[in-house]
Amino acid sequence: MFSRTDLARCRKRGCGAPIRWTTTERGKMLAVDADPVPDGNTAVWKDAFGVLRSRRVTKARPLAGLEKLMRPHAAACVSRPGITTDDPPPRRPPPRPTPAAGELYARLGIERTATAQDLRRAYRRLARELHPDLNPDPRAAERFKKVAEAYDVLSDPRRRQTYDLTGLRPRPK
Repeated sequence: MFSRTDLARCRKRGCGAPIRWTTTERGKMLAVDADPVPDGNTAVWKDAFGVLRSRRVTKARPLAGLEKLMRPHAAACVSRPGITTDDPPPRRPPPRPTPAAGELYARLGIERTATAQDLRRAYRRLARELHPDLNPDPRAAERFKKVAEAYDVLSDPRRRQTYDLTGLRPRPK
């Protein structure tokens, strides 16, 4: 279940013990000791994407099948008190920003229940107002690109349905 590539070393002065970085249910990074221990209080497992996850074991939520019982490294770290380094855990890239559900509709100034004709009418009105050939303002050109992107997604029935269900822009054609 665990591999050697999951291992890291504690970087606090005087410790250097092997640890594994996990992601808690709240999305925080938690260092746990490298090996399972019977007196631990943290359940650790590898999810379908190969990411180590962790959670606290309680009476209401006991250890499950694929989980291993481990101890948070802070409980066993032998570094000298008061001496720490500012070495954060390895960072994952930030998540891609996703539009709030309904953002594309707001760009065109229409409701989610708008028909294809309402959509086309709103797009054409904004295109006449914001097109770079008719409006020299650079902010208008940026807004025109966003309006065109919104129209591109919402004018295709399949892509509009995907957007309505997920709130995420579908991939380009």
